[in-house]
Amino acid sequence: MGHDGALRGIGGDRKRAVAVNAILALFVLFLASWAVLTSAQTAPSSGGTGWTAPEPTVQERLDAVEALRGGKARAGAQPEKPLPLPSKAPPKTLSKEPSIALILPGKAPAYSSAAQAVKAGFIAAAEAAQAKESCLVIEHGDGEVVSAFQQATDAGVSVMVGPLVRDDLEALRAMPPLAWTIVLTQFGDEETKLPSNLLPLTLTVESDARFLAREIFIEGREGNPVVLSNETPLMKRFADAFIDEWLRLGVAPPERVRFSTEDIATLKTRLEALSPSAVLLAVEGNDAALARVQTKTWPTYASGHVYQRQEQFEAVALDGLQVVEIPWLVTPQAARFKGLPPLPVSPATARLYALGYDAFQTAAAFLGGPPEAMELEGATGAIRFSRKEGLARAGQLAVFEKGRLRPAETP
Repeated sequence: MGHDGALRGIGGDRKRAVAVNAILALFVLFLASWAVLTSAQTAPSSGGTGWTAPEPTVQERLDAVEALRGGKARAGAQPEKPLPLPSKAPPKTLSKEPSIALILPGKAPAYSSAAQAVKAGFIAAAEAAQAKESCLVIEHGDGEVVSAFQQATDAGVSVMVGPLVRDDLEALRAMPPLAWTIVLTQFGDEETKLPSNLLPLTLTVESDARFLAREIFIEGREGNPVVLSNETPLMKRFADAFIDEWLRLGVAPPERVRFSTEDIATLKTRLEALSPSAVLLAVEGNDAALARVQTKTWPTYASGHVYQRQEQFEAVALDGLQVVEIPWLVTPQAARFKGLPPLPVSPATARLYALGYDAFQTAAAFLGGPPEAMELEGATGAIRFSRKEGLARAGQLAVFEKGRLRPAETP
């Protein structure tokens, strides 16, 4: 939508947003009432830690909006195929024999530090479950991922975790069907689907982009979003994935504006001319703070990858910016994270540690084949599995306030 179209549509967009948000408020009130009515049947009678109704997931809220809007967002979406049951069901309980294999590029110089962070989180979760002896850790070098997975296959493990690197995932194409595998990366081409026995649990910017596209849509800000990108390889992937998901929701394409420090003086004027309903900040590093100053007038969203160092994590310049992040970084003092160590200095290291921690818990649920359904409030976010939808992870929407992250208020 161009400038003239935005000016003509902005009044109608606001009215529609108010109406949709009012209906959403009633929907959430209904969910809350339902939780109160049913809690008497499901809450423990005494002792224990109590029971609280789970917050509606992003998908549930998206489904509610879709229902209210006549299913517009699902137009053109392809139905998912249910996951097939495995032909042989290994034992469901962990034993002293290896049941889960963690396969990481720990001997590859470029990826060793990332692999060690994932491994540390995985082992911590296994130890907490008193199941470390049931885990086989295989570290491989460059070009050795196929032999590493073959080693795990020969060991007879029930579930594998890995690979961590896209090139390694590509290399597995030539292998025979593997055991159930929790994959920690994705194909470079998102249109390429994983085999049904390979389930993605990733922290990619693409997953952040999809999350934010849905959140902005749910919040009724679909009028005229603007994607502001400095077009680095990482942020280009982020921007492209957001636009792809936005189009899948069945709304008009967003405007895309190139960010450059040379044009910073005129950026706000350019944005004012577009009158955005929301801004996606696809800018990282020091440029993120510069760009954020120019977008304070509008609701602005970004991936947690806009900051990677502790000094950026504390930057007051990002105040008001809403980001999708892992819950461990948003609420590290939450009771469910009591068993985790103090947060690493680097947010990037924290994300990888949390990924390993959640990967073990997810893999353990697949011993004996995929469960009928699974819900896990993990360190990386809400992890859900069903035979129909597959495995999915959703991060948490947070907002910077005085240089720190806090949970964002959601409709």
